[in-house]
Amino acid sequence: MVWRTRGFAGAAALAGVVLGLAACGGGNEAAGTTTATVAAGGAATEFNPPPILSDVPEAVATACDVSSPTIDKIKERGTLNWAIGVSPPFGFKLASGEWAGVEAQNAAELAKILGVVFKITDYSYDVLPQTLVTGQSDIIGAQLFVTDERKQVIDFSTPYYKSGQLFYVLKDSPYQTIDDLNKPDVRFVYGTGGAQLDLAKKYVPNSKITDAPLRGQLLLYDFLAAKQADATMTEAAPMKVIFEKFDDPPLAAIGLNGRITGERATAEEMLDPFDVAFGLPKGDTAYAGCVNAWIDDLLSSGRMNERLDYWLAQNVA
Repeated sequence: MVWRTRGFAGAAALAGVVLGLAACGGGNEAAGTTTATVAAGGAATEFNPPPILSDVPEAVATACDVSSPTIDKIKERGTLNWAIGVSPPFGFKLASGEWAGVEAQNAAELAKILGVVFKITDYSYDVLPQTLVTGQSDIIGAQLFVTDERKQVIDFSTPYYKSGQLFYVLKDSPYQTIDDLNKPDVRFVYGTGGAQLDLAKKYVPNSKITDAPLRGQLLLYDFLAAKQADATMTEAAPMKVIFEKFDDPPLAAIGLNGRITGERATAEEMLDPFDVAFGLPKGDTAYAGCVNAWIDDLLSSGRMNERLDYWLAQNVA
């Protein structure tokens, strides 16, 4: 089966259990191929996102084969109610009304572990925590930052992602540290409407700061390549993808400790990182144990990094 969608150039459709795509208000009964075709600019483009797990690990199965207020309701209902906030590429709707992205795959995977189907419903971020309080949702998976304010209303799982920023420069440029960028002759450009302006004012206030439309790009690479800017900024998570995708000329990333030499940035190297975790109903420790066991496997197996690498590379803004 090949899914054909229109309206999100570069967005890959996920098919059912295998790829984690959910119809709006539907479940995940349909199985599909790992190939998805999306109309992009009039031309069909094929994508092959990493699949969700095929077999549930014993440790995860054991942790989730328990009775708890939330798990009992999910199994009795036969559906995992997943609350999401629209946040490409973590969660977004295709023109068909189906959901795709990191969290769509996460929803499909947890539903498979619990032996149910899943239903994704979107809410604005200000009301997401209340969906757990009112019982409208069983889990919030929406690139949700862990904050003290939210902790008063809901519990959080183990963090599964660290959201932070990095500066990006041409690899052959002289810039090695943030101090090198914080000078009047350095031209810093950021995506219009993004949070990078506040970070630029904090870390490189002496540079010449301007903005430009991102238009769904990972970062404003063309400005660096054309020598119209000296530095830009974006999320730390897609650093590996960025280096692979933008290599002519190649890039370097600068964090709090200077240029980053590893394959991925550590939390200590990111600018103002936030923990991202799943929101859970308050006080249901058995359910939290199930979700945390799943997260441990997501991280240790490398599936989460593969999922992030794939979706962060897509043009879905």
